[in-house]
Amino acid sequence: MNEHTLIYPNLAQCDGASIAVLSQNKVLLVRRKRAPSAGLWSLPGGKIEGGESPREAARRELKEETGLEANVEGVLDRVAVAASDQTYRLTVFYGRLTGGALKPGGDADTAEWVHLDEVEGRPMTEGTAELIWTAAHRLRRL
Repeated sequence: MNEHTLIYPNLAQCDGASIAVLSQNKVLLVRRKRAPSAGLWSLPGGKIEGGESPREAARRELKEETGLEANVEGVLDRVAVAASDQTYRLTVFYGRLTGGALKPGGDADTAEWVHLDEVEGRPMTEGTAELIWTAAHRLRRL
């Protein structure tokens, strides 16, 4: 867990996964359409479904929310996020675009490629900007 972890011990826990996808100095972001993060930008992601690994869930959620596919290069972090009556334990991955056509779906109101220079200007879920910068740094080293 990192310093952005929000943990409320009396809440139910739910596992999830998300992914920072980068391409040509841009990161793929989605704007959430449902509470508790409605209107905020974040990385594509969501709950792990029965029998899925976190990696499989991240790839599935990416496809559902954006229409895109990516290679998963590694794990950025594991974080806990409190939301209403439960805490989500997210495994956050990073990767590179491999295909698909950008089309928002699922919990995403919209999906956009955002230049890294513009990340700080977006209203985002807590800790998202830091995860994006870490992903960009790791992918530059590969």
